[in-house]
Amino acid sequence: MGSSPHAELVERISAAVTAIGRRTKLLSDIAWPRSVEDQFFADRCEKLPDVTYEFDHDALEARAAEFDKVAATIDGEGHVHDFLRHTLTSFADANRLLLAAGTVEFYKRSRELYGGARTRFVGTNMRNLDLAEHLLERLRVHGYDSEHPRDDEEEPESWNAEEFASWLRDRANARRPKMKIEVTVDPALSAKVIAGRERVRVRADTTFSAWEAEGLWAHEIETHALTAQNGALQRYAPFLAGGGPRTTRTQEGLAVFAELEARRLSPARMQRLATRVRLVAAAEDGATFIDLYRMLVEHGSNPRDAYLDAQRVCRGGKVTGGAPFTKDACYLAGMVEVYTFLSTFARGGHRDELAMLLAGRCAIDDLDALVVLRREGVLDPPRFVPSWFANWRGLLPYFAFTSFFNGLSLDAVESRFAPLIALAAEQTHSDPPPMDRA
Repeated sequence: MGSSPHAELVERISAAVTAIGRRTKLLSDIAWPRSVEDQFFADRCEKLPDVTYEFDHDALEARAAEFDKVAATIDGEGHVHDFLRHTLTSFADANRLLLAAGTVEFYKRSRELYGGARTRFVGTNMRNLDLAEHLLERLRVHGYDSEHPRDDEEEPESWNAEEFASWLRDRANARRPKMKIEVTVDPALSAKVIAGRERVRVRADTTFSAWEAEGLWAHEIETHALTAQNGALQRYAPFLAGGGPRTTRTQEGLAVFAELEARRLSPARMQRLATRVRLVAAAEDGATFIDLYRMLVEHGSNPRDAYLDAQRVCRGGKVTGGAPFTKDACYLAGMVEVYTFLSTFARGGHRDELAMLLAGRCAIDDLDALVVLRREGVLDPPRFVPSWFANWRGLLPYFAFTSFFNGLSLDAVESRFAPLIALAAEQTHSDPPPMDRA
């Protein structure tokens, strides 16, 4: 690294982050204990959950101030300097978000960090909610109805928590190069699955379809655990094991893209992601936890899933409405952003540059700095890559074709096939028995 003009700066910032410590685990810290769920159902789903948040406020304030202090010592301008400042500020933001837990201020800070349901895409008039509504409408038009699923979409097989955990362990052990992944079944877990850098916890009383299991592998292991482990392996910048809230949009976008590319983004899963944006919008408009829960149940969710999704939106905020946690509003928008970025870089053949998006927990906006640091030898290429990236030869033709298709209008195609579309719609409404049962 002797020839790198940024080497000393990166090492200094890395040492400072290590000294301060990134002990803040935002999602774990605002998670509701299982006892809240048990009490909600004991109350027949008629009383708002009673949730309190207890943190060491002095420690959170001190940690945020330390990150700010280090950021202020970065002299100079340029991509690398901006990247380091933004990363430190993001670590500070995570602490300040926790400081506001249970208040309206939490929602205001959340919206600044993640956006809200009505946040617009950069450079467009499209809002996160508009994308969610579009996807839900397309699912409806194409015959997917969560309340009355089609026979050919029902999954005959499901795994219990132990079976899913065993499958996940076997899958992780078979991966090459092997990633360190510990899988445990936790009866007290408040969510269905919680995945960290090296540990996955599975709720004991849950079941998983094969589609869901594959999707979780792509989302949690081949994206979130993968980028975190790659970041931790960086010799000079191990702080890339985490990037703070500012990286969430890109990281969740990558994870949803991985599900889509693996053909494991099922209609039910996409509907759930889009519905969560609706929940954020409703909560921003004043809907309470019970309002969100009932909305989901009325649209076909089972009670436990409805509780878990309503909980995602209310955790950290106020169960009385008006102050949600807005993280779920950015998943789909992040996927669109990642898709367009990957399409541009893949078609250009920029494999090495694109790979740096996987070298740690980062945002797309960080790529300018990461590519510079890689060329200077300060950053290492990712040790682990997801299957979609490993299949680079297949990725190039895929994006080459889709870039052309994006310029086509489907109006002429729909006009040409209008009679067939009408016939298909007529047959769908008549609800005939599946061919294999005729």
